[in-house]
Amino acid sequence: MALSSYRMHRIYLAATMGYGLGSDDPEELAYYKKLRKEMDDMKKDAVKKGIPLTWDNPGEKD
Repeated sequence: MALSSYRMHRIYLAATMGYGLGSDDPEELAYYKKLRKEMDDMKKDAVKKGIPLTWDNPGEKD
């Protein structure tokens, strides 16, 4: 049986806030572990925001 949206939301909140799940249901545990793994992977990836600044301008001459 698929997880209901209420259960998925409850698991999502537990995973994002760092709480334990407190359930032995294999479907819930699998979803919780999947969310935690995705969050850990996101923390490892560098986030690039905005416009990169380059201080050296090769086209400009003194």
